[in-house]
Amino acid sequence: MLESFATLAAHRGQAGLEAAVELLEETQRWPESELLQQQLLLAGRLIAHARKSVPWYRERLAHTASAPLTLDRFHELPILSRADLLDHRQELKSSETLPGHRTVREANSSGSTGRQVTVEIDSASAAVTRVIALRDHAWHGRELTCKAAGIRAIVSGASAPLGRHVPRWAPSPRSGPLALLDVHTPVRAQLEWIEREAPAYLATYASNAAALVEAGERHGVSLPSLRELGTFGEVLPDGLRDAAMRVWNVPVVDSYSCVELGYLALQCPKGTTYHVQSESVLLELLRDDATPCAPGEVGRVVVTALHAFVMPLIRYETGDYAMAGEPCRCGRRLPVIERILGRARNMMVLPSGDVLWPRYASNILGKLFPLRQFRLVQTSLRELVLEIVPARPLSVDEERGLKSLVVETLGHPFELELRTVDDIPRSPSGKFEDFVCRVPRTSLTARSG
Repeated sequence: MLESFATLAAHRGQAGLEAAVELLEETQRWPESELLQQQLLLAGRLIAHARKSVPWYRERLAHTASAPLTLDRFHELPILSRADLLDHRQELKSSETLPGHRTVREANSSGSTGRQVTVEIDSASAAVTRVIALRDHAWHGRELTCKAAGIRAIVSGASAPLGRHVPRWAPSPRSGPLALLDVHTPVRAQLEWIEREAPAYLATYASNAAALVEAGERHGVSLPSLRELGTFGEVLPDGLRDAAMRVWNVPVVDSYSCVELGYLALQCPKGTTYHVQSESVLLELLRDDATPCAPGEVGRVVVTALHAFVMPLIRYETGDYAMAGEPCRCGRRLPVIERILGRARNMMVLPSGDVLWPRYASNILGKLFPLRQFRLVQTSLRELVLEIVPARPLSVDEERGLKSLVVETLGHPFELELRTVDDIPRSPSGKFEDFVCRVPRTSLTARSG
């Protein structure tokens, strides 16, 4: 039945998209065993195709030809790393073009290394992404006829003060217009632009959303037209949901996606956890020993894109970490992610070799100390650098208090250096990370913090 999902979305225009969304209304309430059976059916067909037509998989999947795919057999398949994707892109492309799976575009992601990952997106996968977007809009009750705005990394044509405008923001003929602005625009100018555009829905990177809310509160900027603040691309900062409700009386709705694979999980409309989009991906959360995580455990995110036949990514390790969740009370039986933790480079390494998600009072530092920006960088197993952009020079007592608060919150006796800088820029992709680990390591033992 899931096979018809991509077919409906790809071949019947708007009617097909709407029929596919209706199908998802059924599949989200399937018993777990039924959904898994359908996922394994799709995965089996993808594996057979990859074994036949993708050089990278030809030998690696040769042993899978003799028996039907089971979950245990699936877990025995090799994991595709980001390094593999970087170094063997051409070998991962299929030599056979299947009906409904022509290449429609390339997706590029630079990641933390500066080396660009390029993935070919086929028509079926693009159609599935549009359907998942419509599901997201339906889950959260968005009125598609309203105006939306997006602030993200845009190469050209969306600079302040005007930005750029396109006719539609949703894959529907009823969609209202979309206003776009480059995220590298100063935050105060972003606020002025939002006031002029007066959108009902605003979507941006999570850290930029936090900066906008903080600046809105500081400058007394109200946004009466705004109904929802959407976030993507980064870990959601602690306290952002409460701050957005306090300052603008709007909810924050987060989503989890990646350039290579599209939507991975959407925020539940009844809470703040995330539902895996199992109709399009088979997502695993794995411990360091490659066994599946139990609810409450943190693990590596490994994903198989079920409808991507032009460039199959089978058990692709994204580099992200997330916490497995308990089944949701909302009635949807899609797997639950409790929390998205971020990339491997955002995990702190303790002197013992253990790894955890760092907490260093980042949600209150800007309130307690005159800081415009800050970022914590781990440079060794025992040393940290807190880069700060102060609003004014800090006194000796303030510096001492700042260092003490950070180290005490971390709970480990790190040596902490304060380093004043003029600016902490976003990456070219528009993202910002308030913690970065620069300790070389080959493996992580992920634990919840």
